[in-house]
Amino acid sequence: MKLTAFAKFFITVVILAVVGYAVYTYRGTDIKKWAVGDKPAAGAAEQVTTGDFASLNNAPPDPARNAGATGVNGTALGAGGRLTRPLVVAINTWAGHAPGIVFNGGLDANAGSNFRKRYGFDVKFVLIEDPAAKLAAFRNGDVDLMWDTVDNWAREASILSEQNQQARSIMMQDWSRGGDGIVSLTSIKSVEDLKGKKISCTQFTPSHFLLLYLLAQSGLTTEDRTALEKSIIFAKDGPDAAAMFKAGRVDAAVTWEPDLSAAVAARGDAAHVLVSTTAASNIIADTLIARQDVVNTAPETLRDFVHGWFDGIDMIKADPNAAYAIVAKALKLDADTVSGMLSGLKLTPYADNAQFYGLTGGKAHFETLFDTAFVIWRKKGLVTRPVSAKDWVDVRFISALAAAYPGQAVEEPKITAKAPSANDRAIVNKQIQIHFTPGSDEIMPGSYFVLDALGETMTSFGNTYLRIEGNTDSTGPAAVNLTLSERRALAVRTYVLKNFPNIQAARFQTIGRGAANPVADNATETGRQLNRRTEIKVVLATK
Repeated sequence: MKLTAFAKFFITVVILAVVGYAVYTYRGTDIKKWAVGDKPAAGAAEQVTTGDFASLNNAPPDPARNAGATGVNGTALGAGGRLTRPLVVAINTWAGHAPGIVFNGGLDANAGSNFRKRYGFDVKFVLIEDPAAKLAAFRNGDVDLMWDTVDNWAREASILSEQNQQARSIMMQDWSRGGDGIVSLTSIKSVEDLKGKKISCTQFTPSHFLLLYLLAQSGLTTEDRTALEKSIIFAKDGPDAAAMFKAGRVDAAVTWEPDLSAAVAARGDAAHVLVSTTAASNIIADTLIARQDVVNTAPETLRDFVHGWFDGIDMIKADPNAAYAIVAKALKLDADTVSGMLSGLKLTPYADNAQFYGLTGGKAHFETLFDTAFVIWRKKGLVTRPVSAKDWVDVRFISALAAAYPGQAVEEPKITAKAPSANDRAIVNKQIQIHFTPGSDEIMPGSYFVLDALGETMTSFGNTYLRIEGNTDSTGPAAVNLTLSERRALAVRTYVLKNFPNIQAARFQTIGRGAANPVADNATETGRQLNRRTEIKVVLATK
């Protein structure tokens, strides 16, 4: 039978309708995500901007972090359940795992383990150095828990989501406080000095995340940052990045301890640590991730594991030398190396965990780090499947322990007020335009968003001073300009303190320079506009 033209057209329409319905039915969610911007990663990577890190605003309160565990209402786990076999935990050669190793008395399950004696179950730690192998073992069910950093967890959660797998962050291990950083030639004094230099870094790692963050916070232009990012020489790992610096192949390297210190030592007086998480203190956090099936079937085991981990922190404090020896033997390191590694991080007990996961009120910094990292990795084309922090965390194991730590508070070093000095080193230098009404120190509303970004800088760089330098053009008497510039610098300080009440007032340095420090010709209005500026410098609190 020969079909008419209309019949052919009708059959074609029917076939297309059936195919379209099937695609929409089975892939409808993906289509909707694509339609609203969930584009695949195949395209070119996008520029990371300061705004991508905006959600880091309102990081953990900076001063008097005494809230700690206060106000946490303990909640029961709900349905119970325990493992009837050893809990298997994937770790790497990193002293941040020390509390668990010390409490267990080594890597293997053993009769002397406090996990067995106090909580009635065995724990086995397995060393898996390669992140890809670690994730594969986790996905296969070969390990129940795995180490991670929160920024990397955002990437791996997206990968798991694509495979229809689930897992949860159950506790924070530590803050990196000097364990990660940039080693550079001493001629490079600030992040801005990295412009035009060769930098080695491991791609899509906490090192990469830290570098992108520092560049976004810097005074470099968008064009400068783009050029710098394109010139990064990616290494296979942190030691490899450090080796490039030691060999003189690059001017700077992003790496971690002990390679960070070793790279400085290798180049002698020619090298220094440009910036590290000693200054950028609230950026890199380590966490432990549990498989969803273990979360569902053995919540009591996980709660007791977390409890034992916190007990391990107390054991390290009580007898550090004995603890270092246990960890050194387990990780095949010497005790001095273990001690050195631990000096570059802050082990986080219950109170820090309660604050980190938002149990003491306020915004959970876990969520801000996770969600910020996802935006960054997505812009770099590394991940596609959207994930939200709240779906990849389970705070029940921390919350259930509230009654055990009623008076514990977060302990952080205080920064004392310090006058500006010629010996200070500013690791970030930015020129920002803050608008004032003519002749006054009243900040105009259009500058508020700029000042809010300063609050973000202060919270992320928790161990620094913020130096605010006010400048004017040469119009009017010099004495009047000097006083006006001082008042304007103080106005900036007052605004930030008012809107970020948890920032220590002692962390500000204000200077009025009047018209004494021009950057352009005062003979023209264009030049005078450039000279009416505020300079912001992030100054290291420790050297």
